[in-house]
Amino acid sequence: MAHNETIGVVTPSKNNTKDPVILVQAFPATGHVIPMVQITQHLVQRGYDMYFLGGTQFKQSIEATGAKFIPITGLVDTWIEDWVPRYGLGSGLDIVPSLMKLLVAGLPSTLDSLRRALSLVREQEPDREVVLLSEIGVSVGLAALKLGAPLPDGYSKLPKSLGIGVIPPLWTSTDHNDFWLDIPYDPNQDRKVNVLLAKLARQSVYKESWETMTSMLEACSALKPMDSLFGDHAELIDHRAWDINFACHDRILQMCVPSLEYPISDWPAQFGFGGTLPPKPWRTPNFVFPDWFEQVQANSAKDHAHVASSSSSSTSPRRSIVAVAQGTLATDWENVLIPTVQGLAGRDDVLVVAILCVKGATLEGRLAAPLPENVLVVDYFPYDAVIEHADVFVSNGSYGVFSHCVAHGVPMVLSGHTEDKIALGMRGEYAGFAVNLGMEQQPPEAFANAVDTILTNPNFKKRAMELRKEAEEFDALGTVERELRALF
Repeated sequence: MAHNETIGVVTPSKNNTKDPVILVQAFPATGHVIPMVQITQHLVQRGYDMYFLGGTQFKQSIEATGAKFIPITGLVDTWIEDWVPRYGLGSGLDIVPSLMKLLVAGLPSTLDSLRRALSLVREQEPDREVVLLSEIGVSVGLAALKLGAPLPDGYSKLPKSLGIGVIPPLWTSTDHNDFWLDIPYDPNQDRKVNVLLAKLARQSVYKESWETMTSMLEACSALKPMDSLFGDHAELIDHRAWDINFACHDRILQMCVPSLEYPISDWPAQFGFGGTLPPKPWRTPNFVFPDWFEQVQANSAKDHAHVASSSSSSTSPRRSIVAVAQGTLATDWENVLIPTVQGLAGRDDVLVVAILCVKGATLEGRLAAPLPENVLVVDYFPYDAVIEHADVFVSNGSYGVFSHCVAHGVPMVLSGHTEDKIALGMRGEYAGFAVNLGMEQQPPEAFANAVDTILTNPNFKKRAMELRKEAEEFDALGTVERELRALF
């Protein structure tokens, strides 16, 4: 599969009962579910019959697409309440082992949920084939089936699957291995060094997760070795346990444009780029803008340049809009949001919009001084509504906001500490549209300096617009449909 092949014309399904039924699944976390909901809605509108295996907290948004909802059950559905308070998600070198520990613990419920969903679809659609459209983060159940776990009732063979990547690729490459840390890509890195590092990691920080994943797979009657999913590549380098999520699919689409990823030469044969998902329609019929948003809109209506001398002297120049958010999971605002507010406080040339991403939340009692006059705080608000007006977006990093900013051509300041956020910061810096502050906690002045670097250097905006053009030409939703139909 070509990694950046241009999308061709796809004939709509229009409820053609000869087409397979599509079963979608996504890991129950906002950043994993929202892209799959967007893809599902597109495919429903194109006429496909869709089922969606998802977390119970996302039932309403999934059903709103027109897909039939099937609930995930067990730990993989309740991981935020039952797992995170006890084990956390790790930081630094412990990020990958911690996330793989969660992956192992969630395997039984992930596999059981997938089996149950596939059987239910077979009962409902006994005469039609089924194709699985699986977000990579929840694909461990499929991997177990590929490794020999018993098939669901009603199946003599596994359905074909298209894997969708909305996190950095879960693939151990001989070209570069960043361990999801702030290790920059080096095109001149000796492959032998990468192979040695991967071997040492398997024997140390990744040893427990590899062994426990092997044991858990065996307990689920998946008795084939994990390395069998990697083919000949397993002879070149020691893979991580979570790579099975990536390698178990018939086709894989990483949902970004090639310029946002390192130029790896040893992707799996079934790998390709899907492009960055386009901005989603966010303005519902009953959406009401808050009063403060008038300030943002009025500011955007002004010229970017200072008002000409012939203009009214009472008219102030346009201020730069700086949006800042940390997403719905990593909500310790002391990491990014609060130091950004503090670093830009009181400036006449900047208007800050701080999105807390938690309904009902406030910054009351969290700031040492009163809220600065140039700062607007909102508990929960559509990213795209603000990004449309933003000059810079400051974030701890997520594939979602990463994609939003590329789609709108907005440069970023990134400062991530957990999950995939360090790896995304490195990719934003590599792509040339972001200032990456690294994985260490930064003071307010560092965030202010990073914002000023972008505002004073036009190359960041230029590069962001180049990436936007690349994303628009890719047609991500059309690419997903085309690759899906190739499995029919």
